[in-house]
Amino acid sequence: MSAPVTRTVEIAAPVPRVIEVISDLENTDRWANEAKQAKVQEHDEQGRPTTIAVTLGALTFTTTATYTVAYTDSSVTLTCVDAKLIRESTIAYTASDAGDGNTHLEMASTMEVTVKGVPRWGLERAMGSSAEKNLQSIKKDAEG
Repeated sequence: MSAPVTRTVEIAAPVPRVIEVISDLENTDRWANEAKQAKVQEHDEQGRPTTIAVTLGALTFTTTATYTVAYTDSSVTLTCVDAKLIRESTIAYTASDAGDGNTHLEMASTMEVTVKGVPRWGLERAMGSSAEKNLQSIKKDAEG
């Protein structure tokens, strides 16, 4: 797998608020611009989604993928466990206290697809653009 595509943003909200926004996986526009819909399949004892089925659309492709979700106090990591067009994918959000009630949020994503002919640079460009949009959505929701 290639190196992760990484983007960051500063958010005028505390870490717990930012993690709360990211953890709202039923509202896909908060965490994945390319997500068309998401259905939570399992929850943990705290009520957070631990397995989700997502319909994704990027470039000219649409697929359904199942992700497991792991949480810490400062991170949310989604790992693809089943998809037709995705061989491997991990999306990790890591928040750190930037002081004065602000949060530094990093999103790192990796993806390998099964589709022939998709150039690595094109995939990385799409992933970077999506990451930037996702972080701006999280920022807007967390600061709002």
